[in-house]
Amino acid sequence: MPDKKPKNPSEIISEFLSFLDFASSEYESSFANVGKEDSKVITFAHDFEFAANKNERNKIATKFQQSRRYRRKEKDKAQLYELIHKFYSDKQNQVLLKALKRLLNDQIARENICSGKGNSSIGWIENEKRVNN
Repeated sequence: MPDKKPKNPSEIISEFLSFLDFASSEYESSFANVGKEDSKVITFAHDFEFAANKNERNKIATKFQQSRRYRRKEKDKAQLYELIHKFYSDKQNQVLLKALKRLLNDQIARENICSGKGNSSIGWIENEKRVNN
């Protein structure tokens, strides 16, 4: 079996930054879906109130149950990503996130130089100056 090529450090940093963005988006989406499902409760209550017969009430009850189950799944997902979202959106952590993005760009440049894709004589020196300043 051939050996799996190890990931470059830039790939790992990029995946981490992408994960933070994904987790924050998932939280926001799930949180919004919970709110939408919560707003349906009054509609279901009114539908129950004015249901003409048992069959109509059963249909409403089934829709209500499905809504609550969907809400539960979305709430669980929101809770799963909540701490990551708070970290990602915290203003104090924006400095760290910007530093990680700069690190990613610098690391990609360094990897290009080391792999021969960049100008190794001039690029290496310029990159070193930028990294060390």
